[in-house]
Amino acid sequence: MFRQMTAAALAVTALAACEPTTVVDEPYSNVPTGDYVLFNIGGDVLSVRHTTMTLSPTQIVGQTGCNGFVAPISGTPPEIVVGEIQTAGQTCRWSAQENSFFNALRQANRITYEDGVLRIAGGTDTLTFEYGRLASREGVIGRNLNPNSQTSTLSQASAPVESAVQ
Repeated sequence: MFRQMTAAALAVTALAACEPTTVVDEPYSNVPTGDYVLFNIGGDVLSVRHTTMTLSPTQIVGQTGCNGFVAPISGTPPEIVVGEIQTAGQTCRWSAQENSFFNALRQANRITYEDGVLRIAGGTDTLTFEYGRLASREGVIGRNLNPNSQTSTLSQASAPVESAVQ
């Protein structure tokens, strides 16, 4: 009997860990704080998903394919005001995607969350995120997504093919 109750409690705990935790305190009572992965900019689905963000009621912190970033936020959802974005400013092969992301973030004035999807909008491009994080620091495809990194665990012959549309 004790084993069955323990197994049931563990199953409920594991399932609960998959769902975002909604902060009851204002201002983010209807937008879950936590980790998100960017998968769409302005209607274009990203072929490489390496931009991540951790949302809190006062700031966003994240990683693009090229840089880490941090920006203060304010407002009560669905309104959002994004302050100055601080980043290292390194260039890499994903700089165009990163620039689109930062430009959309600078113009943002709305934030919504519905069915596991976070949308930040306001300018011409809406940013769409899914709740959660990448499978590992190396990314979901098992390799280092930082093009500025000098370490590589895959040889060129075994490296996965990437889309040229980036």
